[in-house]
Amino acid sequence: MAAIADPTQPGSGLPVCPLKTLTGIDCPICGSARMLHTLLHGDLASAARYNAVTLLMVPVLLWAWLVWSLPRLGFRAPPTWRPSGRVLRFGLGLWLLFAVLRNLPWAPFSALHV
Repeated sequence: MAAIADPTQPGSGLPVCPLKTLTGIDCPICGSARMLHTLLHGDLASAARYNAVTLLMVPVLLWAWLVWSLPRLGFRAPPTWRPSGRVLRFGLGLWLLFAVLRNLPWAPFSALHV
């Protein structure tokens, strides 16, 4: 849907973030639809502007999708990777830090606000 509808335009038909609507706070995934839309249209800089952390996760999510879908289509599954607890805690910490920093009202953090 994000490839067709333009979430950067009001009234695009895509749902809005309930947290942002109620509180005005950007959650860690706010901007993800806009990030995906601009990424699918080849604008990497805008994609990073909308949600840099989710953009970093795109390759991991694509790999997970391939690992899940290829065997279901009759192909051999690619090798899997099971991250350690330390890697998962680091990722969660990065995600939460991003959520806090993007809501700070002064530069350079105000540039993360969408």
